[in-house]
Amino acid sequence: MAEARKVSTMIDRQQRRFGLLAAACVLLVGHARVADAQTQQPGGTYVSGSALSDLKDFSGDPSTDVLGGQGFGGAVAVGSSFASCWDVEVGVDAPRFTEDIQSSTVTIRRQLITLESRTKNRTLSVSALIRYRATSGKRLKIGYLAGLSFLRLQRRFDTQGPDGTPDVLIPRPQELVDYGPAPTLGVDVRFPITLRLSIVAAVHATAFAFREVSGVLVRPRIGVRWQF
Repeated sequence: MAEARKVSTMIDRQQRRFGLLAAACVLLVGHARVADAQTQQPGGTYVSGSALSDLKDFSGDPSTDVLGGQGFGGAVAVGSSFASCWDVEVGVDAPRFTEDIQSSTVTIRRQLITLESRTKNRTLSVSALIRYRATSGKRLKIGYLAGLSFLRLQRRFDTQGPDGTPDVLIPRPQELVDYGPAPTLGVDVRFPITLRLSIVAAVHATAFAFREVSGVLVRPRIGVRWQF
C-alpha cells in the first residue's frame, strides 16, 4: 500500500507539472486570437533587470526529494522588436543555491553519532524567447513568451559530523553538473512609468529532463525595463 501511495503521488506531481505548461500554452494561443487588432508600433530595443523567486519541483518520491525548494536570485535581459507586435529577447537567470539537510545516526562502540548530509543545488539559465505583445493600452501591456532555455544544473553533496567522527563514516564531497536545453513559456505585464521606464511583473516556467533528474522551474519576477 505504501509503494502504491508513493507511485500515485509521483504521478500526481507529474500531471500538475506538465499541466502548468499546458495551461500557459493555452493562454498564449487563446489571447493571441483575441488580441487587439489595431496596428502596434515596434517598441525598439530595451534592457531589463529583475528580482526573481526560484521555485523548483523535481521528479521522484516527494519524501526523499533533496533538490526541490525555493530560492531567490536575479535576472537581466536584452530585447528588441522585429515586427509590429513581436519581440525577441535574450536573458540570464541567476538564482542562489538552495540547501537541504538530512540527518542520520550511527552507533560506533556504543557511541551515537549524528551525521548531516547536505545537498546544495542551483540552476543557471540563458534563455532565447519570442514575445507576442497582445495589448497596446497606455497603462497596461501584456506579453506572452515562448522559447528555449539552456540550463546548467549544479549539485553539491557533502556530509558533516561532530569532531572525532571516523573518516570512514564521512563520504568525500561530490559535485555534479548537467547541461541541456529546455522549453520555456512565460507571461509578463508591463506598467509604463515614463516614456522609457516601465515596471514589469512576469512568470516563466521551464520543463527539463537530464540524464538522472527532471522537473519544472517556475520563476515569478518583478523588475524594471528601460526602453531606448
